[in-house]
Amino acid sequence: MDLAHRLKVLRCAPTCGAHTAPDPEYVSGPPRETTLEAPCPVCNHSPLTLRSLELDLPFFGDAIQTTLTCPACGYHHGDLLLIRQREAVRITLRVARPEQLSDRVARSSSATIRIPELGAAMEPGPRAEAFVSNVEGVLRRFLDVVLGQEAVAETKHARAAVARTRRRIEGMIDGKEPFTFVIEDPTGNSEVQDDEAVRALLSREEAAALKSSEPMIDLSDLAWADKEG
Repeated sequence: MDLAHRLKVLRCAPTCGAHTAPDPEYVSGPPRETTLEAPCPVCNHSPLTLRSLELDLPFFGDAIQTTLTCPACGYHHGDLLLIRQREAVRITLRVARPEQLSDRVARSSSATIRIPELGAAMEPGPRAEAFVSNVEGVLRRFLDVVLGQEAVAETKHARAAVARTRRRIEGMIDGKEPFTFVIEDPTGNSEVQDDEAVRALLSREEAAALKSSEPMIDLSDLAWADKEG
């Protein structure tokens, strides 16, 4: 198994996901619970339990936190829905100043996050969780994957390739290397808190082309790293 494939199949676990309890000061309505007549995607049990909670999030406004659970097997799926924007969107931010690393990021369970300079993407899936973090927090998710691969790299060439990627991400986190931060969301429920972020609507074809496999960090385009000396 080559380096690119090993990096691609690693999953990304959310740090602050939609399944976690929100700060009480952000709750704007009572919790609601209902049953959903649908089969569990894991054990096929029906019905499922759907819980929702209205939130008022700083910078992002009104939102709804939802959690779908199966009482039979314990399956759960959380999401965070921003109410104010619904169309498929691409949000692009050029991160050129250290203070932009603190920009808040809301990523729905449907969104793909890309760092084009790394050829890297964090892709969603049926069990992906929404989360609220910041730009640096997202970079650290990529760094965690690279650190793990550096520890298990099997050849000197592979270790050198991963180390180059690690140094680039560390430079981004330290504010020394500008980069591009992109979120593509077919549901329009993701956001970046920065006035310089550029928002563009996705075409139907672009939205349909976004992946929906298991949540993963995809670094398969790092061919440049393997080819360097």
